[in-house]
Amino acid sequence: MPEPLGEVAAMHLITGGAGYLGSEIIRQLTAKGHQVRALVLPGDPLAARLPEGVEVVEGDILNQADLARFFDAGAGPYTVIHCASLITMSMKMTDRIWQINVQGTQNIIDACLTSGVQRLIHVASVHAITELPQGQVMAEPDSMAPEQVVGAYGQSKAAAVGLVMAARRDRGLPANIVYPAGLSGPGDFAKGNLTQMFLDYMKGSITLGMKGGYNFTDVRDVAAAIVTLALAGKQGEDYVLAGEYIRIMDLIGHFQRITGGKKVTAYCPMWLARALLPALNLIYKIRGVKPVFSNYSLYTIGANALFDSGKAARDLNYRPRPIAETLEDTARWLMAQKEKPV
Repeated sequence: MPEPLGEVAAMHLITGGAGYLGSEIIRQLTAKGHQVRALVLPGDPLAARLPEGVEVVEGDILNQADLARFFDAGAGPYTVIHCASLITMSMKMTDRIWQINVQGTQNIIDACLTSGVQRLIHVASVHAITELPQGQVMAEPDSMAPEQVVGAYGQSKAAAVGLVMAARRDRGLPANIVYPAGLSGPGDFAKGNLTQMFLDYMKGSITLGMKGGYNFTDVRDVAAAIVTLALAGKQGEDYVLAGEYIRIMDLIGHFQRITGGKKVTAYCPMWLARALLPALNLIYKIRGVKPVFSNYSLYTIGANALFDSGKAARDLNYRPRPIAETLEDTARWLMAQKEKPV
């Protein structure tokens, strides 16, 4: 049985530090008095929102010189939390998706092995787990099968996890892998898919709902579990960090009650949603925002979303708050941002 680490890392290195999850992990680590170095893309305006005292390194996980500067962490010991990835709603794999999510992860693995880090925590996704038939519960996988995963994001994340597993098995990489479900909660300044749906609803753009739903969890609770793992977790253990299943119509309904917006009671048939995708995607492109609806998102809301987070509850005290509480906090945060750039 892997043993807990006896020494807490003197420095925590976070890739994707300006992102939704990465920035929340940083806030929680710094609140506990820990030193943090964040890797952010050059010119990322969200880096300005990071807490004071965080050492910000501008760079790209695909650039070896940038990673050399990022990993120059002095005395150590230190832990690396790899959050950086390209989230996409595309069904089709592209070179860019593969480079960032797979080659970028290989670059982080190599840098960790060269630098002799104390621990790598690789942030994967439940989308990387091979889907079981409806009604069956999915937990931490022992191996990856990217060819059995639907969508470019899930496939690339599965391939990246396979690299981490292989390096842990064959090269002694001290690594943990976490598999968060869909993230929600306040603080999503990058406007991910779910946040964009809420923003569209608040603007009156969503007048029809969809059948189906997915498993969502609070970004703050996922970050707290990762921080616990970084500070006192067991080496080599992996964890599903899921929340609860909620239907899309119930998501909108919660938001309607909190914001006082217009009720959405009518459903858009799936065939019509698919037929409207080209026009909807063009509208999102013109608006310069991420598309809420795509072939991948329509597939996802009908997929099996039953996940077992029992291991994380036992080892990391992972107790995700009710989704209704998350949605209330999200709505109130978004309403508070109405007069500010979100």
